[in-house]
Amino acid sequence: MNILHISPYVPNLHTNHAGGVCMGKTVETLRKKHDVYVLSFITMPLEEKIIAEEYDSENSYFIPISNVDRIKQGLLHLNMPLMFSARSSKEFKKQFLKIIEERNIEAIHCEYTAMAQYIWIKEKYPNMIFNIVEHDVTRQSFLRKSKDATGFKKLFWKWQLKQASKYEKAYCQKADHVIAVNSKDERLLHEYYDLNNVELMNPYYGVDFDKKSNIEKQPKSICFIGQMAREENHLAAMRLIQIFKSMHRDDIQLTIIGAHPSNELQSFECENIHITGFVDKIEDEILKNEMAVFPLTLGAGIKLKVLLACGLGLPVITTDIGAEGIDEDGNTLLLAQTDEEIKQAILDLIDDPQKLEKKSIESKKFVEKYFSWDKTIELYDRLYEVRT
Repeated sequence: MNILHISPYVPNLHTNHAGGVCMGKTVETLRKKHDVYVLSFITMPLEEKIIAEEYDSENSYFIPISNVDRIKQGLLHLNMPLMFSARSSKEFKKQFLKIIEERNIEAIHCEYTAMAQYIWIKEKYPNMIFNIVEHDVTRQSFLRKSKDATGFKKLFWKWQLKQASKYEKAYCQKADHVIAVNSKDERLLHEYYDLNNVELMNPYYGVDFDKKSNIEKQPKSICFIGQMAREENHLAAMRLIQIFKSMHRDDIQLTIIGAHPSNELQSFECENIHITGFVDKIEDEILKNEMAVFPLTLGAGIKLKVLLACGLGLPVITTDIGAEGIDEDGNTLLLAQTDEEIKQAILDLIDDPQKLEKKSIESKKFVEKYFSWDKTIELYDRLYEVRT
């Protein structure tokens, strides 16, 4: 089958954020059985490097966008949520149509709700398959932001919530299938939009279980992982730093791992707090630590960084938001909500080597058992079977 994969940023197994890695695994998987073409946006220099090294220009197409472009599109499309209008592009539309016509595309694999704005293609080609991967339920994410905001920001997020819900519902109802990445999102899509076309996939989080690691762990070390330009990650990292400082323990090390840390975040760099910024091999940086802590208060959908840490054998302490779609009952994850609860959970674990080792083994086995990529391969085989 000829499949066009569209996404808001470059899909690649070696990029610096979990969503991009998951999309990269999807492209790799689909290409084993289908002719797959990629159309995406370039949003940062790293993506330009990835494209030059790993993509063939014969079957891959990329449209650069800047912050100025996003602002311009936001002003031109005031009726759309900013998250969606940022990916409105005449050049993208032009390439989209050209690829479909020249490559005889039979199916569109659409990553993220924002990219589903191109579902209008089904009006021109009614028999074309259009499947949307909902990496998170946009309505839930905006609902949380509107609840947590105050003053003008609250009004703004309520406005964005109303728009996002309207468009997300319309896109999902027109799709052939909507693919959720966890069971909670699957349920929310049914509840919010009364959908009967929802499928469930296991996301890829970037762990090769056959690969042996010889990276030495630093004793009494904690890490947080995330793309720091995202508000939910910045806030969680700042919160963790404050919790860490309240411990008054010079023997414990904290590492904040992830690209684009703000100047505010970087200002906390000191002897036992390290802000890495972008790292080439994020798994190696994570493996230096004994545990991962994610004190998240915002965000929606499954947190691939939590799965990544677990899959690498790190015990994870997180909030209910961090556990969504993974282990909401806290059977393997250590759940803590308040600053004091998170602090105590860290101390209880880091000062107990036997418990630390037990939770490490438990975390890795949990991810291997419940989040196998093989289930997603089976789903793709069913959704994109060869037509006779």
